[in-house]
Amino acid sequence: MLSLPVFRRRDAKPVRQRRALPLCDPMSRPLRKHKTYVYIDGFNLYYGCFRNRKRPGWNKHKWLDLQKFCDKAFPKNDIVAIKYYTADVSSRPPDNHQADRQKAYLTALSQLDRVTIVKGHFLGPKVVRMPRCDDHGKYLNESVSVLKTEEKGSDVNLAVDLLFDCVQGRYDCAIVISNDSDLLAPIKIVRSTYGKVVGWANPHSNPSVELAKNTDFHIRITEAMLQECQLSRKIQVGRSVIQKPADW
Repeated sequence: MLSLPVFRRRDAKPVRQRRALPLCDPMSRPLRKHKTYVYIDGFNLYYGCFRNRKRPGWNKHKWLDLQKFCDKAFPKNDIVAIKYYTADVSSRPPDNHQADRQKAYLTALSQLDRVTIVKGHFLGPKVVRMPRCDDHGKYLNESVSVLKTEEKGSDVNLAVDLLFDCVQGRYDCAIVISNDSDLLAPIKIVRSTYGKVVGWANPHSNPSVELAKNTDFHIRITEAMLQECQLSRKIQVGRSVIQKPADW
């Protein structure tokens, strides 16, 4: 077949080549980072990571910088806000400085620009009978009287904020750091009704099966992550200095 030559006019504008869009797997994450809110159940994180018999040594990393930790744990997300849910503890014998250590930590966290502390409250203490166990958790066939307190509000506050921030369109992605399956209902609503992406980080050794099945992605918290994301030992707060507690 004869091919004819193509002549262009001298005054014709150059033809711009369109840049081809990169091909991508429809199941892969978008290149744009999700605008992300992180919701942290403080006591769930504390008891899962720092008071867990299966994780000896982790309690040395309680002085955790939540901003560094979230950025390291979720590098593909644009973390714009971190909400930390807790309640003020009271010092009781034999630990008479528990409240002082918590106050120091919360004051240090308050200096981080993306962290908001949301407080619930404690009920009690009241005297209850509980089984007595040895250091390995083995039942000793007797019970003892103990002072029991019950934290209230953190899970409710977290669930309400998760839904409210979603309805207000404040995030594209929410990440929940907790192993509390009571949060399953609001997570389902955020995903199914509003089409948001929900991630999950489990602080405990044994993950909630229901949370694992009803979130879009999850990460495993490691001791190395906690160790690398510590606050400075001394933090300037106004004219005073907050120091890391000695046994933290």
